[in-house]
Amino acid sequence: MKTARENGASVYGIVNVVGSTIARETDAGVYLHTGSEIGVASTKAFTGQVTVLILIALLLDRKNGNLTKERAIEILKELSNIPSKIQQILDRSD
Repeated sequence: MKTARENGASVYGIVNVVGSTIARETDAGVYLHTGSEIGVASTKAFTGQVTVLILIALLLDRKNGNLTKERAIEILKELSNIPSKIQQILDRSD
């Protein structure tokens, strides 16, 4: 982050904890608010980060004219369906 800033880049953070080092050192960012992690794997935070990155990618793709509004809506609908799809898998699993 320091090198990026020194070279004139804007620095954005995707963090779970308000007041964390990355949150304090970035120009802007997104707080995930996924809650504390019980395990070391940090699956909630990771899933939240991937989701935010997808949303940023969709926004940039739309702004650059590479993604139609209809396709963006389709992707967003599928993204919003992920929790119910995961629940269906869990319901069928022993």
